[in-house]
Amino acid sequence: MLRPCEGNRHGPGPWNPARHRRVTGAVPTPAPLLKPFRPPTFALLLLCSGCGQGLFDGRPDTGTIEYALSFPDQAANGIMSGMLPEKTTLAFTGDRQVAELSAAMGLFRTSMIMDGQGRTMDYQLTLMGKRITAKLEAADILEYFSAGGRPTIVHTQRRDTVAGFPCRHAIAIFPRLECPEVELWYTDEIALNAPNWMNPYAEVEGVLLRYEMVHHGLRMRMDASSVRPGQVDPAKFAVGEDFQRVSPAMLKEEMDEVLGSFQQ
Repeated sequence: MLRPCEGNRHGPGPWNPARHRRVTGAVPTPAPLLKPFRPPTFALLLLCSGCGQGLFDGRPDTGTIEYALSFPDQAANGIMSGMLPEKTTLAFTGDRQVAELSAAMGLFRTSMIMDGQGRTMDYQLTLMGKRITAKLEAADILEYFSAGGRPTIVHTQRRDTVAGFPCRHAIAIFPRLECPEVELWYTDEIALNAPNWMNPYAEVEGVLLRYEMVHHGLRMRMDASSVRPGQVDPAKFAVGEDFQRVSPAMLKEEMDEVLGSFQQ
């Protein structure tokens, strides 16, 4: 009687590895089972690291705001009025911001690189080829930008649209009587983390699109003309290699002298 394992005309019978080895000299390796694809963990981390809070609710979390600049205390026909800047830009992404302006036909430029997590600012000044920068800590920033003291913020029911964004209204009342009240128009439709931590209006949680600031004795009024969502060049958030590091006090002295000349 033929055994089933040897095969016969009714069929080959069960597969026998030993018999197959005698015929072919090798036992074939069974094909591996396909596993479902799972992206590596580091790839997921990289993907999510670029996801801000606005990605999931439609609000822009990276982009550039352009503001028209005016100077309420300066005479329109003053000697230096033509040298004052006419606009400034604020680029933002996540916890970082950089504000830039240029005046005197490009001879005077500033760049303020703000780190919302570390609560520090790299302040860069370019003046007729001279390039200096200082790192400002919390106490330095308070001295630079809170000359009028911390104001009381009074929120109102007024609403308006600035640069295409719906805005709420508030009034800043400063403790020093010589400082006039400031109207603030801000939006919560831009996903910028703690947007005002470095200025006197830290209590306001939205992004300021129309407001005033006093900087080194010079009152500036900012009115947003456009908001452009989109990626920002990472190089904007880095201090230039050709800038000389100085102390915050030395930088402030230089800024006071330059901006003082604009008030002649």
